[in-house]
Formats: sequence, structure tokens, C-alpha cells
Amino acid sequence: MRKTAAGFLVGLGAAAVVLGADLLFTLLSGGTGVNPLQTVELKTYDWRLTRTARPETARQDIVLVEIDEFSIRNLEPYAGGWPWPRVVHSMLLDYLSRGPAKVIVYDVNFAEPDGQGSFEFGNATMSGAESDQYLADSIKAAGNVILLADATYEAGEGGSREFPDAGFSLDAPGIIERRVVFPPFGGLASVSAGLGHNLFVLDPDGPLRHTVPFVRNGDRELPSLGLSAALKVAGIGPDKAQLKGTILTLGDRAMPLSSRRVRTQTGTDVFFWGLINFRGAAFLEDLKSRTYPTYSAFNLLSSEQQLLSGGKPDIDPTVFRDKLVFVGVTGVGLFDVFQTPFGTVKMPGINIHAAVADDVLSNRFMRPESRGITLASVLAMALAVGALAVRIPAWWATAVTAIIVAGFAVVATRAFSGGYWLNLSQPALVASVALFGGVGYQYFVEGREKRKMKRLFGQYVSKDVYDQLVNNPALARLGGQRRQMTVLFSDIRGFTSHSEKGEPEDIVQTLNEYFTRMVDIVFKHKGTLDKFVGDMVMALFGAPLDDVDHAEHAVDAAIEMIVELNRLNEQWTAKGRPALDIGIGISTGPMIAGNIGSEAIMSYTVIGDTVNLGSRLESLNKQYNTRIIISDATRAALPDRYIFRPLGDVVVKGKTRPVAIFEVVGPALENTSSPAEEKEAQL
Repeated sequence: MRKTAAGFLVGLGAAAVVLGADLLFTLLSGGTGVNPLQTVELKTYDWRLTRTARPETARQDIVLVEIDEFSIRNLEPYAGGWPWPRVVHSMLLDYLSRGPAKVIVYDVNFAEPDGQGSFEFGNATMSGAESDQYLADSIKAAGNVILLADATYEAGEGGSREFPDAGFSLDAPGIIERRVVFPPFGGLASVSAGLGHNLFVLDPDGPLRHTVPFVRNGDRELPSLGLSAALKVAGIGPDKAQLKGTILTLGDRAMPLSSRRVRTQTGTDVFFWGLINFRGAAFLEDLKSRTYPTYSAFNLLSSEQQLLSGGKPDIDPTVFRDKLVFVGVTGVGLFDVFQTPFGTVKMPGINIHAAVADDVLSNRFMRPESRGITLASVLAMALAVGALAVRIPAWWATAVTAIIVAGFAVVATRAFSGGYWLNLSQPALVASVALFGGVGYQYFVEGREKRKMKRLFGQYVSKDVYDQLVNNPALARLGGQRRQMTVLFSDIRGFTSHSEKGEPEDIVQTLNEYFTRMVDIVFKHKGTLDKFVGDMVMALFGAPLDDVDHAEHAVDAAIEMIVELNRLNEQWTAKGRPALDIGIGISTGPMIAGNIGSEAIMSYTVIGDTVNLGSRLESLNKQYNTRIIISDATRAALPDRYIFRPLGDVVVKGKTRPVAIFEVVGPALENTSSPAEEKEAQL
């Protein structure tokens, strides 16, 4: 129960540390800046996305046309540098309309009319206004072109040029306000099939992971380019788009959103955004390695020129039939590229718009876990690791924790591949904190008790008893307890005369050999060495660990001590050393056992009348010419396998009632031929 409570408290403490740190960092950043814990989680998000993204699952009816560096350089002799005359875009739209493409999304800013005067294009001279008209005519003829409304400009005041209302009426909070939006100039906006904004909001650590589904300009809501294209392709009208809480309903699709707080010129703004479930990366160097089929604008313009000349095009426009086509700029220095979870190689804006459209059309969104799930997973991980860390050794706890965290990472990654973002960093972090807390508890709390056991019993009990005490120090109950147990006193007879006659080195060697063998026997019979007093050995049976057979073990130890001493005497006399004899007194009864001594020096020992009786019985061996004397209480606690000789009654110092005492003749022998022969053999 103590360890269970300790593990519970360690787990709660670890959870409080991690969740409290997350809250503190959020408050310090004002909810808009970098939160270190959230940044770490975003990095794990990136790691999981790069390992679970499957480009082969991307929609192949989405096609990209890039106005890349290759196109800009090769077209420069004919149309000049960037920006191209609008008539060039007109030719590109005419080519795509030959497919015909299902929807064309043009991610190029046409906010202002072409301000050029006359310019040469091909074999003709053309004005900027004529170039604009060519583009407007091509957009009108196609009837399926969605144009860009630039919403990247953050303004605290001002107004936008009028643009057609798409008809969305979300009428809900959580849509970011853009006071100034730059739609295409009037001649284009009126003939387009729709508009879409290009606002991207980066995460605090830099990469772009989210889409802003709508921006609000006055009383109008404007969808993003990718969302506008998807709604057009899917045939979902503005009346089918609803924002309820953090769910954006788009027809039969539900896009999960989350809140984001940003600083603006007028203060802070809270809006909803959604995760982009990228299908793969985009590499600018190789068109064939793209997630979506990608073509260079120059090659399409060349094919259009070949068609106008009556020739066979290099690229048949039918490859774009019924496709959703995104046209955008990726040329060097034009800055329409963004860092994404796929690393340092940046992704063109049209790829991001295409990924958003893919998510909506495929009804394949990334859903972040709720705050409640985060709290539950952190708390469950903390309690599990805390319970383990206070119970098992540190290295095992570390290994098991690593396995648990790795298992959770596998589960989180599999959930991620299915479109569910489980927080991975906070459960992993709380597991580390709980592990540290559990190991700290073991060292500073339980380790303190174990070190105490080592100091008290390291040399005074057998190894198995020692291991039990170290593993569970509470068993010793050091504070003092009245226990039913047995005490054994053993003393060498006539040792003073031996020590006066012998050499000091021989005496010490003899004593060391004697004590070593005697202590081994005590340990063998589950005894505890209390102390050495000169040449006397004091041993306890039934403490510090309970032992129901303490009297039997004490008597068995005494008998074996006599037998072992006989063997030692044979060895010593063979070496010319004197033989020794001992007397043993054994007493059973209630005693007070505990940690007794001063604050500076303490030892585990016993006190009481039973102890005094044991010492008295040992000294009586010389008077009765015996070797083992036990009290009547000890005899009563023994089984019927010993032979005793009554010695009468004695009065212990300080007591008036006599106590019956007995000599232990030995254990009863088995398989003897007759009682007389058995008695003779025992004697």
C-alpha cells in the first residue's frame, strides 16, 4: 500500500509538472508565441508526417502547372521578363480549356490592370489593355477559372475594392478578419468562376502546417484557393458550408478545426484553422518526383503555339481533361514557396492549395486530439510509470519505461497515419519525469531505509534474511516491538587462562576461526548475530524477521555449534594449539526488540527478563558440567525430537519465582535397535 500510494503521488506530481509547465509557457507567450513543449510536439508531428505520408494515395485528378524558372527564362525573348503580359496567361488558359480541364485555379495576382503601354508580342504590337482583354475573354470562355484574391496584407484600417460575394454566410466567430483584400481587377473578377484567398499563417516555430479555410472581409466570407476549388469540383454550394464550434461542415464532409491566437496591429485575434494532411513532399528540382502530376508552363505554351500553327503538340491537352488544375509561380526569387513539415526543401504555394483541395475532395482530414484526451493520456502515462518506478530497480524501470513510451509512439504513429493526431511529446516527457521521480523515491526514501538496514544488519544476519530486509525494511520494525522469540548465549570456558599462556597472534587466529564457524551456523539456522562481547556470542532467533520455529532453530544451532567445535578442536590440537570448550544458554519468551542506543551509535538488540535468563543459563553450564542449558519455555516450544535432562529450578537475579531448566542431551536418534542402545548412543 505504501508503494502504491508513493507511485500514485509520483505520477500525479509528474503530471502536474508537465501540464503546469505547458500552461506556464502558454501564459508567458500570451498564447501567440513559442511554447517549448508545443514546439517539441510539432516536431514529432513533422516526424510522423514524413514517415506516414504516402504520395501514391494523392488524387491523380489534381494537376499542377508551374511558372517555374525554366518557363520564365525561355519565354523572356518573346514576352520579356516576369511579370508576363496578360496575353501569355490567356494562351495558357486557352490550352487548358482544350482538355478541357474541370476547374482551373490561377494562383497569380491580377489585382491591377496591366499598366504597360504598347509592346511587341510575336508579330504584333499590343497594348496593356488589349492584353487584359485577351485574359478576360479566355477566363469567360473557359467558365471554370478561380482567381486569386490577395489577403496577405495586414491592415488596421482601410477598405477593399468591391468583388463579387461568393454567397457564404457562416455567421460564426473564429474567422480571421482581413480589412483589406486585393481581388482581381473588375474586368476579371466579374467573369471568373470564383475567388479564393492566399493567406497562410505559419506555426510559431516556422513551418506551415495549417490552412485558413475562410477570411472575413466586412460582411463577406472568402474561402481559400484550395477550398474554393474543392467546393467547385464537388458541387458544394455556399449554402452547404456551416461552421459549428470547431467543425466546418462542407456538404457531407466535416473538417476539424482548432483555435489559433495571433497578434495583429489592432491587438490579438483568435481564429480557426485546420491541419493540412499532406500526401507527400514537393521537390522543385524534379517535376517527376512530385506528389501531383506537374508540368512546366513553358511546355504547355509551346504546345499551344504548336496547335495554333496546325502542328502536333508535344503535350496533348487531353491529359488535363476533367482535371483540377492549379497554376502558380515557383520561380526563384518570387517567394511563393513555404517551409513545411517535410524539412528544409520548401513547397510551392500551389502544392499547398492542391493538398487542401485533396483533403476536402477525399474527405481525408487530420484531426487533433481534444484537450481532455491529452490530459487523460498524460495522467495515465504518469501513473503507470510512477507505479513501476517505485517498485522495480532503476535500470529495469528505465527499460520498461522506454518500452512503454516506444509502444505509445507506435500507437500514436499508426493513429496519425489514420488521420488522428495524438500528442506524443507530453506523455513521453511525463514518463521521463515520473521515472526520475520514482527512482528518486527509491533512493531518497526507500534507499534510506535500505541503507539503514545495511548498516544495522549487513554483517549480522544471513544473506537471505539480509536480502529480505533490504527489499522490505518495514519488516524489521526498528522502532521497538515486544516479540515472542529465543535468545542464545555462547561463551568459551576458561578463555582467560588460555589467552595468558598463548601467543597473541595464535589467540586472535583461533578466535577468528571460532567466531567465523559459529556465526555461519547461526546464519544457517535463520539466526541474527546480536553482538560479540569478548569471547561470548549473543544470537537472536525470531528477529528481525518473524520465525515461528525460533526455539527449534536456536537449539539446532547450539547442537551444531558443539559438533563444529569438536571438529575445530581436532584441527587445533593437531597444530599444537589448546582445545576450547563452550557453554550455551537458550531462553525463549517475550522480549523487546528494536534499535537501541544513543543518537550517535545505535544497534539492533533485545532486552527483558527472558534475555537475562538466557545469559544466566549460559553461566550455569560450568556449575552443572553441561554444554547446553535451556529454559522450560524453550523446552515447551520444541517438537518431540530432542532428549532432555532436568536440572532442577533456578532463581534469576531480581526474580523470586524459580524457573525449571534442562540440559539438551541431543536430538532423538532414529532406527536404533532398542531404547537402551538409543540412550547409550545419545549419551
